[in-house]
Amino acid sequence: MTKIKEYTTKGQTKYKFAFYAGIDDVTGKKKYIHKQGFKTKKEARLAVSRLELQKASGELSPLTNNNLTFEAVADQYMEAKKHSIRDSTYQYQAGWLNNHILKSFGKLKIQAIKGYQCQNAINDWFIKSPSAIDQIAALANQVFSYAIKNGYINKSPMQAVILPKKPEKKLTDNYFTKEELAYFLEYVKKNKPERYPLYRFLAFSGVRIGEALALTWDDIDFNAATVTIDKTISRGLNGPKIERPKTKAGWRKIAMDKITMQALASQQQAQNKRLFALGLLNTLPKPLPVFDNGTGRRPYITTAKKQLQAIYRKLPSDFKKITLHGFRHTHATLLIESGASIKTVQQRLGHANISMTLGVYAHATKKMETDAINRLNMYFSN
Repeated sequence: MTKIKEYTTKGQTKYKFAFYAGIDDVTGKKKYIHKQGFKTKKEARLAVSRLELQKASGELSPLTNNNLTFEAVADQYMEAKKHSIRDSTYQYQAGWLNNHILKSFGKLKIQAIKGYQCQNAINDWFIKSPSAIDQIAALANQVFSYAIKNGYINKSPMQAVILPKKPEKKLTDNYFTKEELAYFLEYVKKNKPERYPLYRFLAFSGVRIGEALALTWDDIDFNAATVTIDKTISRGLNGPKIERPKTKAGWRKIAMDKITMQALASQQQAQNKRLFALGLLNTLPKPLPVFDNGTGRRPYITTAKKQLQAIYRKLPSDFKKITLHGFRHTHATLLIESGASIKTVQQRLGHANISMTLGVYAHATKKMETDAINRLNMYFSN
């Protein structure tokens, strides 16, 4: 029987109670409904009576597997995996969950979701985000799999869905030709010389922008003309953070050309001079980042993107505009076109397997094939 207790607040007598609602099937714990603020004991008894009627009729059943929503299970799943994946991966998945999956399933009871609803959701996600459809669908299926492991459902309604065919990646435009790169670098060197070392390095190293901005001066070996890539900047839960490469192939030491190494040496001299003038050179923690924000700190990737766009606004309107990642594509494409082996390109880019390199740079390997058959024809003709 529910006990009604008397208490005093602000000099007034009030009544409260804790009503036993049953066992929570998810947590296995007793569930109580707490009510307070009643002016009389009679009001409190009436409230208890209403709750007893609701409990008897099944309206007040504690949380069970039958009324668990997809959103509740998704929250459990994301919390469980939070510390087993990179912060950046968690951020991406949280975005897919909030922007797509929960809009389709969030308020639905997970046991009631049917296969046709999953197929409709897949088709809708594909329209809104075709390039990420595989990842979004996989995440939804992971939530259902988590529900199966925890006994919330018996099978996944995603089992029979058919994934739409993803559009082919059109990366061929996101790179500079040899002539375009030469024009761009010459313009930057003349008009924005402080930006030149970064763009020169990106184009002639092929590293990702996050890897470039994570570099410190102890990663640069001026004597051997090499750069060690062993970290990257990624999206952390509380802002940018330094992380290690995802794969073993991502840890690499790459050789650099003489002109790029000279640009880096000039960058270091200019940085030391600037920070000394600001009184910061001897106060900042060492080693300093190779590419800083002007005060010895790493810049945000978003800042680097804005700086590139600012340069494009000064160039002719018909000049090709590539992304920061496009410098990586430029490096790989020009390497392949110059005759470098696919294996060399793979190692410089830090790809885990050669099929990734072949898939992304198919446009460049087609040119290699054409050049090869032309050389064969010339050889045969002679």
